[in-house]
Amino acid sequence: MTARLPRSWKSLPALATLLDPDRLAELFGAELGGSLRTSRLRYKPGVSAVARVDVEPTGAVHWVAAYAPSGDGPDKLDRILARTAREPAHDRGTGVLVAGVPGRPGARLAVGRIGTDPDLRRPLAALGRAGDVGQPGDPARLLRYNPRRRVVLTCADDAGTRLVTKLTAGPASADAGLPARLAAGGLPVLAPVAVPGRAGTPHAVHYPWFGDGDLASLAADRSDALGHGAALEAAAAAGAALARLHVRGPSLAGPARGGADRAPDRKTASLAGDMSALDPRLAERCARVGRAAAAAIMHRPRPSVLLHGDFSADQVLVDRSGGPGASEVRLADLDRVRTGAAADDLGCFLAVELLEADAVEAPSGPDENALTGALLRGYGSETDLPESSEVLAWAAFHVLARSMEPFRSTVPDWRERTGRRLELAERLVERASRAPGAVVPGARPARSAPPSLPRPGRALEPGPPAAVRVPETVPDADGSPLRVRRAWPGADARLVLELEDVRGRVRAGEAVLDEGPRWSVRVLPYGEDPRLPGLAAAVAGGGRVVVHRHRRRAVVQTPDRFVKFLARGRAAQVAELSDGLHGLGTAAGFAVPAVLGRAEDRVEFSVLPGRSLHELGAAGRADDYRAAWAQWARRWPALATAVPEDGALPEHTAEDEARTLARWAGHLDAFPGLLAAPPGAVAALARRIGDDLVAPPGHRRARAVLHRDLHDKQVLFDGERLGLLDFDTAALGEPELDLANLAVHLDLRAAQGLLEASSRAAGQEAVDAVAAVLGADPARLAVHADGTRLRLACVYAFRPRWRGVAQGLLDGLRP
Repeated sequence: MTARLPRSWKSLPALATLLDPDRLAELFGAELGGSLRTSRLRYKPGVSAVARVDVEPTGAVHWVAAYAPSGDGPDKLDRILARTAREPAHDRGTGVLVAGVPGRPGARLAVGRIGTDPDLRRPLAALGRAGDVGQPGDPARLLRYNPRRRVVLTCADDAGTRLVTKLTAGPASADAGLPARLAAGGLPVLAPVAVPGRAGTPHAVHYPWFGDGDLASLAADRSDALGHGAALEAAAAAGAALARLHVRGPSLAGPARGGADRAPDRKTASLAGDMSALDPRLAERCARVGRAAAAAIMHRPRPSVLLHGDFSADQVLVDRSGGPGASEVRLADLDRVRTGAAADDLGCFLAVELLEADAVEAPSGPDENALTGALLRGYGSETDLPESSEVLAWAAFHVLARSMEPFRSTVPDWRERTGRRLELAERLVERASRAPGAVVPGARPARSAPPSLPRPGRALEPGPPAAVRVPETVPDADGSPLRVRRAWPGADARLVLELEDVRGRVRAGEAVLDEGPRWSVRVLPYGEDPRLPGLAAAVAGGGRVVVHRHRRRAVVQTPDRFVKFLARGRAAQVAELSDGLHGLGTAAGFAVPAVLGRAEDRVEFSVLPGRSLHELGAAGRADDYRAAWAQWARRWPALATAVPEDGALPEHTAEDEARTLARWAGHLDAFPGLLAAPPGAVAALARRIGDDLVAPPGHRRARAVLHRDLHDKQVLFDGERLGLLDFDTAALGEPELDLANLAVHLDLRAAQGLLEASSRAAGQEAVDAVAAVLGADPARLAVHADGTRLRLACVYAFRPRWRGVAQGLLDGLRP
């Protein structure tokens, strides 16, 4: 059974029972009347899990949920039970069943009818269907149910007209009136209708029933002798309809066009972060393939069109009543309408077709798939087709975006199925690099550094003008100056800023480069960030912000702990890595922060005493500084050579490090003039060092536990014991990487004027001693040191105070 569980399941013990049909049936089978099958799983490590439950043979549909036995998990479940108890019996049906999980104290599972779904009960009650939906004998046929997200059903109105009603927990993300405007403009899209006596709100939308079914069902129907030809005919009609949406949609949509262009690099990185809670090895592979797919997509930006946003054969409704050769189609489910490249929709269609066929081998061109080929022919009859390479690259992206579906479907062999999807995505990227119009040439597409994309709504531009400078100060809302402490490059000529206001508080903001060049700056209020919703409450409770990177992370200091707030999907991985390294680090003799609490968006750590090596060196505390380094040299080999549990740490390869260098070189190239270097020189350095990193070794390379961001600010000393911080990026890899990072940071501090020569020599002596104990390869130390110098040159180029130091690091690299 444990083979089917995700790595992080122990943070939510009831998950093991939820994923086991036999154990789940032991708890609820008698009350529900049959065997149970789960699907549509939503899993938040350490917080909750909710899934759909189908009861066989009755056909009833329920939801099942598990909540963490600590934190606010019990309170959430108790609130659901209390709310259900207050509602009329005819609305709640059988109510909510709750059972404890045997052998797991405090772990409970809850099961309820669809009408008691915590987030859908109100829309269902407003429709008058709370007690019946999904139950045998309900006159409305359930088409789809995603617990706590949406329910789709079909029934007739008072006049007997067949309708499809979609109810959602939250309002639709796209402009609600957009489908109606598109349909009024002559585009073949399914638009909602007003139904007398029926609620029409952002949570409940009614559509007319159209045709005989969807294109996916028609293509899969082998009982119809004409079905194959009819499916190809309908696919061609769908392609023409999609082309008209792309071409004419922007003028019909008006100013509200749904969501903005997709950022493939951020999406694939987020996906890999989510997958790390399931299986670190799969996550590492997902991240690698995701970087390659994003590079292939972003290498040559395309003009934006109006996209369907989730286009596949089951989103195409077909009416064959006109006979052969006269299929009529409607594009349905425009909930995710947004702007982007036309190949995005076409690649999505191909990806779903390949996944439905359980393919592992990628086609050499998108038209090799029969249904996609017909779609492309229809599309090409209306407008120019994108290059095959683009469609294949986007198909790889959409296969990756669906790589966690086997786990969400709760199939026992989800790991193997996920691996097959990752393999398919990898092969699609490879095919994209060889297809006509490919812009990712030859070998190693993942190491290309993608240029910045234009901001949505702006024409394509060659990039920022020459002699860009990061501002040293920016104005606050009241006009007072904010000092720029740190800056990070973002997409679209944007900077993410960490600021300090006149009261010494850490603030966050962003700056966008406009013509001139001038910076357009937006600063957040202290302790607020819309992407980190828990931050404001922590600050209001007396916490002090010590780190704030807009939209990404923040650290709040309280009297007894540090709370790290992270973007959605990141906290579970950080908590898991920190837990694992706490044990390994403590065994090696270090003090390591303990994880005191965790939630979906945060991890809470204990406080370590002492001052960092950086502070001790800058303060001239030479005796403490040398004592700390001597203790580090004694203890680090034990941690580096520790043997973690299988799968506890992801792999960090030389190829990963080479891609990191290429990415930072791309960031620097997107802001020309920050450092003095000929065009392309930094990218050439990154390629040269990357080639050295990935060159075949003459002998087996050592593997060690890596911190991966080990420098003097991560090491604390209280006069007796040494502490280590921030194991967010811990991995297994070459021990020379951490040692080189430490050594180059010693050079950096000396260049900054923050470290005396004698102290620098003491630190280098300790690094050399550990290198000898670990048997580090001098050649690997040298190449990792070059990589660290280049990376730090790029990083510090964006920090106004240290741009000259960054130039020195760059100049010190051999050409």
